Amino acid sequence: MEQQQAKAGPAAGELNDIRETLAAIQEQGRQTQELVRTLVDLLLPKESNREGPALEELVAAMVALQRDLIIVARTTQAELKRLGETLPIAVAEAVEHQVGLARVVRS
Repeated sequence: MEQQQAKAGPAAGELNDIRETLAAIQEQGRQTQELVRTLVDLLLPKESNREGPALEELVAAMVALQRDLIIVARTTQAELKRLGETLPIAVAEAVEHQVGLARVVRS
């Protein structure tokens, strides 16, 4: 009988650990669910008395800005490449050395 209780002792302790772990997971899940609900409430449109632009308008503006930034970056990169190709070789090499750029291939 004592052997059975001795065997049940560690098993009961493990069972309590599992219960505590599951309770912690359940609480974390509840907190996460509440945070998600709050986030969704913030993102969803409110009544007509809401101030400021709609979420869709903000996202569209951000996408447009991102597109403009990509265009500017590509243009700048192309102009720098063209500049490196049109500068005299000695000047281009001096700039490359100062900035640490790879050698510009001239055609």
